[in-house]
Amino acid sequence: MRFVFPVVLMIALIGALAACQGAAGPAGEQGVPGPQGEPGAAGPPGPSGGAGGVVGPQGPSGVAGVVGPQGPSGAAGATGPAGPAGAAGEVDPAELEALLYQLTAMAMAEPIAPARWMPAEYTRYYVQQAIKMYEANGLEATVEYYNTDESVDGQWYMFIVDENETMVAHANPDLVGVGVNDILGPNGYPSGAAVYATADEDGAWFDYTFPNLATGEVETKHSWMVRHDGIVFGSGWYERGPSRTDGPAYTKELVQQSINLYNAVGLESTVDYYNSQESTDGPWYIFIIDEDENFLAHGANPAYVGQHVSVAIGPNGFPAGAAVAASAEPEGAWFDYTFLNPATGAAETKHSWMVVHDDLTFGTGWYEDGPRKTDVEAYTMSVVQQAINLYNAVGLDDTLAYYNTPESVDGQWYAFIVDAESGVTIGHHNPALRDRDPSLRVDATGYFYGDDLLAATESGRWSSYVIVNPGSGQEQRKHTFAVLHDGYIFASGWYEQ
Repeated sequence: MRFVFPVVLMIALIGALAACQGAAGPAGEQGVPGPQGEPGAAGPPGPSGGAGGVVGPQGPSGVAGVVGPQGPSGAAGATGPAGPAGAAGEVDPAELEALLYQLTAMAMAEPIAPARWMPAEYTRYYVQQAIKMYEANGLEATVEYYNTDESVDGQWYMFIVDENETMVAHANPDLVGVGVNDILGPNGYPSGAAVYATADEDGAWFDYTFPNLATGEVETKHSWMVRHDGIVFGSGWYERGPSRTDGPAYTKELVQQSINLYNAVGLESTVDYYNSQESTDGPWYIFIIDEDENFLAHGANPAYVGQHVSVAIGPNGFPAGAAVAASAEPEGAWFDYTFLNPATGAAETKHSWMVVHDDLTFGTGWYEDGPRKTDVEAYTMSVVQQAINLYNAVGLDDTLAYYNTPESVDGQWYAFIVDAESGVTIGHHNPALRDRDPSLRVDATGYFYGDDLLAATESGRWSSYVIVNPGSGQEQRKHTFAVLHDGYIFASGWYEQ
């Protein structure tokens, strides 16, 4: 069988080269043949014998006529244009290696092990070898072998779960004899139950976070499990997942893990886990919302469970829950707002990532310190941006419903909204200023500031004028930041003391 691999390699390489070569152009048309030359003239007849006499000998044959010259050759047909070059084949070295491995394994009586830098292929092979051992030697001998250090291959080790859902083989002896429901990952994540539930006869992958025995670190594990004769054979490979210092990536990873768990064990077990305090990971906690916009799970606030998302209110009555639910998309979406950080007890800027899956919304978020009120310009700009975010999430009507309330006022800061086309204020906590004639925008000094306000751009524009500060009741100079967005002007400002 030693000749098989070179033959297979040659076939695969020829196929790869053929896939990369362009098609040949069509052949040129054949030229029209030239006319045939005229025949040569006949030679003269020989002299006749004498009359009435004995027949004389036959005269010599006439000289053959000269053969006419050959007609000229037809002109050669023009050569057809070359066909366009075929697109260059884009051969991924990893894909070519995998193809060669698969072809070779098919051709040889005994499959060869793929390279370890092809971790998915190697993991499948490693599991298949365990199943072969089981078929040849039985469960007892297989379990005995895979409970030894000898069976461990770097980051790869075999785990075997019997029909009673008990771990009978594992590189960590502390897990041998333990039921899968009691095998937990970081923050109590039910790794064992999820892995066992995912396995099927054709094999299946499950991604989760678990300790890597080779490095001692908690890493992302990709496990391949095959259910064979009612027994689950599995192994996996590790890679470093995102760290907590990378807030956006870590947040997305946690949401994906919640969806993976739901796909593996179903809604009830997933909700039970994420409603436990153990599931929280510092400032991160998973929330799950059903198609009726009710909280099914909320790791930080159990009082929200079973309630409509409208109960989740941020500082100054900001409708955070409704905005988060409205922002979620199947491909995932971010929403930024101010909310209580359960890890610090302070109101901070939260960045939530939400994914809609099976009509359920899975989400979590990370926090960072937003601008302080002492930085009046930055804080003003954040108030305006939050108003725009709310509009993008819930639409104009619900945004106006919030900003038309006194509850939306945050000290000297309040957001107001102007129709850019008409110049009329349509959103303001003070009803006396809504729907007012735009020509009345004259400050305490007689300055008409209406034009400054309506000159707002998409990147934002500052203006200043003197009006009454509702917080102090005094006339003070106000510095307003206004942004033109979707045909509306969103604005807020701060007052000089």
